[in-house]
Order: sequence, then C-alpha cells, then structure tokens
Amino acid sequence: MVSSEIRHYYLRRWHSITGILPVGVFLVQHFLGNAFAIRGPEAFNHHAEFLLGLPYLAVLEIGGVFGPLLFHGLYGLVVTAEGDFAHPGHGIGLRYHNLAYLLQRISGVLLILFITYHVWNTRVQGVFFGRTIDYAYMARYFAPTPEKLIYILGIVCACYHFSHGLFNLAYKWGLTVSARAQQGMTVVSYVVFATMSAMGIHILLSFK
Repeated sequence: MVSSEIRHYYLRRWHSITGILPVGVFLVQHFLGNAFAIRGPEAFNHHAEFLLGLPYLAVLEIGGVFGPLLFHGLYGLVVTAEGDFAHPGHGIGLRYHNLAYLLQRISGVLLILFITYHVWNTRVQGVFFGRTIDYAYMARYFAPTPEKLIYILGIVCACYHFSHGLFNLAYKWGLTVSARAQQGMTVVSYVVFATMSAMGIHILLSFK
C-alpha cells in the first residue's frame, strides 16, 4: 500500500511537470510559430520549412513532444477516473476549486480527442501521405466554419488546461502555500488563459 501511494505521489508530480515542461512550452512555441501566418503566406511557409529542416526532428518530436504528451494524457485519464475532487487549495474556496478541477479534467479529455484530430490532419498527412502542409493547405483546411469552431474549442481547452496547470504545478510543489499566494496564482492563470486564447484565435483567423 505504501509503495503504491509513493508511486502515485511521484507520478502526480511528473504529470504536473510534463504538463508545463515540455508540453506547455511546446504549446507556446506552436502558437508563436503559427503566428507567422499573421505576416502572410511567405513568412509562414519560410518558418515551416525551417522547422521541417531541423536535424534530428523525429527524435525531438517523439522524445520532446509526443512521448511526454502521451504520458500526460494517459495518466491524466487515470486521475480523471479517480474523480479526486476533495482537495481544495487553502484560501481559494471549495466551490471554485472543484469547478476549476472539473474544467481541467473535461478540457483534458477533449484535448486528447482534439490533438489526435489535429495531428492526423496536419503532421500525419505530411509525413505519411506526402501532403505539403503550407499556408495554402492550412487556409483551405480552416475555411469551413465547422472546422473553425472545432479549432476555437480546441484552442480554448488547450489554453485553459495549460493556464490552470500552472496553478496546479505551483500548488503541488509547495510554491503557493498561503491563501494570498494561491489567490495571486489564480489571477496569473486567468491572465495567461485570456491572453493565450485571444492570441490563438487571432492566429487561426489569420489563415485566409
């Protein structure tokens, strides 16, 4: 029993870390890279060619992105299945914490579906089916309104999951012990959520 609890303790902490490093960092980088679409097709295509030309790209993708993402997603499902709602942070209120926790779990499940859908229609199409994933492809891909709505939902879920993950990381690692620190981190997470959501939706709508 003790060994199981200890293992679960460390898995929880690795889960919180992988949500920020490297998965969260990749999300920020992914947004910034796609932001070249704001400058037009030439800028976006140049950046895409640079990324595709990186040495050891497969190693970086598997070891730095998909591996940690797979662990974070699968263990997140374990946490969700446990339904662990009864651990509110001090000073932020039971009702708020439970709602935030619920949204974190819902957004995580939706993200597993969305990321699978996104990777299939972009990276997989380029690697296994020979499609050129350039500005023109993405503009055609995002053109239908239902596709835009799917991506807006996915962007909002990703931004919320990441921003509230910052709060969780600080809380679980003892960085926000006091009620005031947790309230401050709550404000930070909301600012990150709003800023990244607005940026992500703006980038999406820049593909025309």
